[in-house]
Amino acid sequence: MFQAISWGTLIVIFIGILIHYLSIPDGGKQAKAKSAQKKSPLWWCGWEKDLCCLGKLKRIAAVVAVACLMVMSVTAFSGRLAADELMSGYVLMLHVGSAPVFIGCVVFLLITWAHQCRLTQVEWEELTKRIRFQSVEAKGSGLFRKLTFWGAMFLTVPASLSIVSVMFTLFGTHEQEILFQVHQYTSLALVSFAIVHIYLVLRHQSK
Repeated sequence: MFQAISWGTLIVIFIGILIHYLSIPDGGKQAKAKSAQKKSPLWWCGWEKDLCCLGKLKRIAAVVAVACLMVMSVTAFSGRLAADELMSGYVLMLHVGSAPVFIGCVVFLLITWAHQCRLTQVEWEELTKRIRFQSVEAKGSGLFRKLTFWGAMFLTVPASLSIVSVMFTLFGTHEQEILFQVHQYTSLALVSFAIVHIYLVLRHQSK
């Protein structure tokens, strides 16, 4: 069941990203214009020459968090998607070893990016209109970047606590199975939000 849901979720996300990318007019011209200018090799993470020390740390933490999430995603989902098998051996060790680094970076990013990622009054109004299925002017809006950021942050909590709780003897066998299921599905949701957020950030940085 989880294998089918994972395949369906990832396919829908990547098709949606492809449709969104192709639907943006003059995307190729903008990319060529940008490539003609002198940019930092780390432009994709917002690295600039005049960044302060905290700004550099924030971007380094973001890159490390994404790298750790990629490692955890590959180790966790490769076996489940290919053969519906759980992790074991060195793959499990790599997965577990990346988790503390990821959580540490996420906590740092939450503290340092929370104020910048708060919704403005205009974005709240846009969100309200979208919920009511009303037409909005979304040009230059950062609403979905912020929503996916907060979604990934909130999902990190149940994804982490559920699997940590399994390691203790506070719960019986049935409860541990439920916690493991919670970890699987919240992790899938976390990866989904992270993929969309990274795509939106890269699109924003390439403008």
